[in-house]
Amino acid sequence: MNVLMVGVGSKRVGGMWTVSEMYINNKEYNKEVNLEYIPTSTNGSKVKRLIAMLCGYCQILFCLAVRKVDLVHIHMAEKGSTFRKGKVAKWGKAANKKVIIHLHAGPFMSWYLTLSNKKKKKIRKIFSYADKVFVLGDYWKEELSNLIDKNKITVVYNGTECPEKNQYNIRGKNIVYFGVMNREKGIYDLLQAIKNINAELDNEIKVLLCGNDLTGNVQDIIDRNGLSERVKMLGWVDKAQRINIFKNAMIDVLPSYYEGLSMTVIEAMSYGIPVITTNISTMPELLGKQGYMHEPGNIKELGNYICKLASNAEDRIKTSQIEYIRARKYFSVQNFINKTLCEYKILLKEE
Repeated sequence: MNVLMVGVGSKRVGGMWTVSEMYINNKEYNKEVNLEYIPTSTNGSKVKRLIAMLCGYCQILFCLAVRKVDLVHIHMAEKGSTFRKGKVAKWGKAANKKVIIHLHAGPFMSWYLTLSNKKKKKIRKIFSYADKVFVLGDYWKEELSNLIDKNKITVVYNGTECPEKNQYNIRGKNIVYFGVMNREKGIYDLLQAIKNINAELDNEIKVLLCGNDLTGNVQDIIDRNGLSERVKMLGWVDKAQRINIFKNAMIDVLPSYYEGLSMTVIEAMSYGIPVITTNISTMPELLGKQGYMHEPGNIKELGNYICKLASNAEDRIKTSQIEYIRARKYFSVQNFINKTLCEYKILLKEE
């Protein structure tokens, strides 16, 4: 089958690119699919981003007009992404192709509810072009059912490569955070929690912050609060670096306020690293009932969970095994690819 996939460029680090890259590189997927991947966004100045969008649009229109395309698979988030990719959905439907919108946005509904009626109507129209809408969990299926025909919505969990055996290192001494650094991801809550419990943690334990600082003030906060010996900023890390960091990770922490389905949490689980996160959106689907989850903004509980896991090796081992098994069962790349291919085949049989 011939699939035109539209997403972000490789410089747009984050969950959407991680998922797109999985499709691009997966051997099983590419045995079944003749894939044409076209990005419509990149990092940089407004001019650079505009050029990337226009170049992407030209390639998409050319592909729809000239090449054989059976299905258009569109990766979409909220805000500008919705309206940019909405044009592609419209063009795909006009060209009589099957259209899938793969929705990654964590704060999509909270953003949608702030819009004018005119923009809400436009967004509903965009989703009407889709033959199928992939969402990242049962939570999102329910959330979006008032906006999108529920019969169109299919849950496709993100996946990752899971090691054959649990790789958790019980002797690891690092608390790790992966993600962009802003309020929405809970970075300030994490720093405050570490400040509160700093005296209770062994001196050997370090907090490694992996990601881009979107506000530019995280290092200042670390310094002002006397945490420079405890907390280290590593910047954005690639896949090989992440795996190396996982080898010495004690706990993974993501105290986020909004998530679609966190790839960083799935990756941590696949390496058996105990995760502490918030009880939002699909996080309970990820960790299950026994996971360490707290209300967003509950800094005291976050600190308590970090102390509890850091001081109790038996609890870490138990949590590690539970999360590793869940990752293998529900969030492997094999499950992810198989589910996608199955949905493709169902759609194309309907023609």
